[in-house]
Amino acid sequence: MKKKKLFVYRDDNTYLHHTLTLDPTTDDLTFKSHSHNMVEVYYFLRGNARFVIEGNIFPLERGNVLVMASGQTHHLLLEPSSAYERMALLIDTAAVPPEYESLNEQVYNGANFFELTKREQVWFEESFAFITKLSSEMQKNVVSSFASMVFSLLSTKLKHINEPQVEDDVIKKTINYINKNLSKELSLQIIADSLYCSKASLNRKFREIMGCTVWEYVIRRRIYSARQRLFLGGSVTDAYQKSGFNDYSSFFRAYKKVIGISPAEDLKKSQS
Repeated sequence: MKKKKLFVYRDDNTYLHHTLTLDPTTDDLTFKSHSHNMVEVYYFLRGNARFVIEGNIFPLERGNVLVMASGQTHHLLLEPSSAYERMALLIDTAAVPPEYESLNEQVYNGANFFELTKREQVWFEESFAFITKLSSEMQKNVVSSFASMVFSLLSTKLKHINEPQVEDDVIKKTINYINKNLSKELSLQIIADSLYCSKASLNRKFREIMGCTVWEYVIRRRIYSARQRLFLGGSVTDAYQKSGFNDYSSFFRAYKKVIGISPAEDLKKSQS
């Protein structure tokens, strides 16, 4: 697989890149199911791919934009028959511009996909190209302004959101059940029983669409639920108990595995 970073910008809070993969393979870890601590704006340029966000499947055409909120599970369904090119802007939740606030709730509720007009596509791509030509000293301010303008643009399109494809309604029902019952006792057996299907069948279907097991998804959702409570000023005990963890040690281990740092380190980083 030949992956080429055509442009990369990174600072403490922002990661901007333009990447071309000439011969993509489904084994690439960056295409597999994941979630992260950042808000992501993804701009599709070319390839034969569909994008999955929380079980919703979006076919991709040039100029399509996807927005993922912090903690939303997403991955690529890729047909490795042609080159795959994309741009992406990722911003730490502590540094997201205020223009994102009008989008946040809708994005969490499934408004992830946006279609740009031809003129808007030209603006997006030319703005990105302009950033690549700037000195490193100037890039930070311009990237911040670019992010603000992107979110302002997308917020005007909320009333015209396209409905995603749903290939298997069981997956959406599973996700809805998990999200509504995060603080309660959950297991694969409990979830399968609530949907009147077998554990093996449910886990197989879930992995096919979501790229992870049902239980891996439960842990991710619980961690990001707890993280949000912490960031809103809740106590650690309140955060992990109301997110479905029975004890601090299991919460701590899961937090470090999903987020990469401890709850205290994460909160300190956010506050700073």
